[in-house]
Amino acid sequence: MTGYGRGQSENRYAAAAVELRSVNGKGLHMKFRLPHERIEVEPKLEALLRRRLERGSVQGVVRVQVMEATAPSLNIQTLKRYLAAWKQAEKELGLSPSQPSMAELLSLPGAQQSMEESAAVTKGVQQVILAAAEEAVEALLEAQYKEGARLQRELQRLGKQLKTLRNKVVRRIPQAKKLAAQRLRERVAKALESVAEIEPIDLSRELVLLAERADVQEEVARLEMHLDRYFELMEKGGFVGRELEFVVQECHREVTTMGNKSADQRMAELVIAMKTVVQQMKEQLANVA
Repeated sequence: MTGYGRGQSENRYAAAAVELRSVNGKGLHMKFRLPHERIEVEPKLEALLRRRLERGSVQGVVRVQVMEATAPSLNIQTLKRYLAAWKQAEKELGLSPSQPSMAELLSLPGAQQSMEESAAVTKGVQQVILAAAEEAVEALLEAQYKEGARLQRELQRLGKQLKTLRNKVVRRIPQAKKLAAQRLRERVAKALESVAEIEPIDLSRELVLLAERADVQEEVARLEMHLDRYFELMEKGGFVGRELEFVVQECHREVTTMGNKSADQRMAELVIAMKTVVQQMKEQLANVA
């Protein structure tokens, strides 16, 4: 489920800010962007998120400011070698002598050497990162809860709409069967005009079979059971997205079979309306984590 959360924390050693963004996903996938010198915190961040989240694709950004950062030392020997190589290149290329700026030299690899951080500072930095991450997760879950409440209302509305259409199908069945039987009799009557040897009992048997094939009572009954389960899951709440997807898929199956079996015009209109609602339910469920 989509959501955003931000957290901040500070102690005597450092201040940290963590931002989390989550989008839909079948499993739980995480990707963090941390300062390269804090990469050892990533497994702890992953463990923290796995304790709180079930699904989604989560991206995290971690920013850290150390209160008493140790200034890096300059690698003088490396700078001398760079300067000598610079002058040698100018000579070989026939260029006029020039002097690189200190900023240019310091930007070269290995020109600066970071001083080792104390264990107390390292521990303090990790503490503020994890504390900020906890706050960010809380904010993310709150955002997901609000989004989930909105989705629940929409899914409830669509479920009720599908149930209303299903009830209209139930009321239409007697008339649809009557019209189907009438059409069958007319077709058979035309056939009998040219095939006189068909026995009445054979005709009756064929009419019964064709009528049974056009009957959608079973599909309507199964659709009602699936809708009952759908509303049970909606009431239950929690991580029921996958089961809801399965139930809606079964609803789609029953509605499709109704459309394949019935030749009634009004029934066909109701089936198209139900297919539209089921498709909307699928699209909404794609947003559920």
